[in-house]
Amino acid sequence: MKRPAKIKLFLSVFLVLCSFAAPVFSVSATVFGDVDGDSILSANDSRSILRMSVGIEEITDEMLILADLNSDGDITAADARISLRLSIGLYEEATVFRRGTDADFLGLTEKNYPIYEKNGITYVDGIIIANKTYSLPSAYDPGDILPDCKAAFREMQNAAFSKGLSIYISSGYRSYSSQDSIYNRYVRQDGRSLADTYSARPGHSEHQTGLAIDLNTITQAFGNTAEGKWVASHCHEFGFIIRYPKGKEHITGYSYEPWHLRYVGVEKATKIYESGLCLEEYYGITSKYQ
Repeated sequence: MKRPAKIKLFLSVFLVLCSFAAPVFSVSATVFGDVDGDSILSANDSRSILRMSVGIEEITDEMLILADLNSDGDITAADARISLRLSIGLYEEATVFRRGTDADFLGLTEKNYPIYEKNGITYVDGIIIANKTYSLPSAYDPGDILPDCKAAFREMQNAAFSKGLSIYISSGYRSYSSQDSIYNRYVRQDGRSLADTYSARPGHSEHQTGLAIDLNTITQAFGNTAEGKWVASHCHEFGFIIRYPKGKEHITGYSYEPWHLRYVGVEKATKIYESGLCLEEYYGITSKYQ
């Protein structure tokens, strides 16, 4: 059977990429995507999945279970793409979500990152997403800033202090009900349209995740202070990103907030910072109320 030239070209390019990819995920449990059975997600698995998707290798019932990474009932190039990205460490889902858990696959972002939902919480690349498109359930209540975020802030605060700078948390964790009160107060004050540019509706606030903090004076003037400039240049070194950057208002859905930091971990924060993109751009997701 002759295959179209585009498929031949895609297959050739993909196999070349696979030849350079080194296995990085190794776990003792069954790993979905591990079609060669060596307990490692590697380029070999990606290559086999791609070959299945174009009919070169046979798809058995067992292989369909193992290789259908996006849970659409078929093995396609999308599964091979996910497998390759997992094998070189671009996704965390290999160790966080597997078929058989209570996580539901919702689809792929525009940048081909899998979107999962577990207990009503949306994850992309292992990160909890809370924006205008993706909400948190009202029952989600960590009760405080989460330990990793709190520890990272303390480390950053000490580093700033060593430079003669003072940073502190003005606002941290907020419950669903607290955000409901805050948002509705702003609506009464400024109207819904304006309030939506600077305050999140209940269930859509990053503060509810326990992974967001507001620093010092909660005004845009903070960005022009010595502390604000240092934070903008160095917060990624401690796992934080400026969540609502200047010039990205039409993408994030919120006004520029130099004081609002989101903890995502050092590796991801550094990649996002170096890309010059906001979170939505980096992962290819939207932030728009339905």
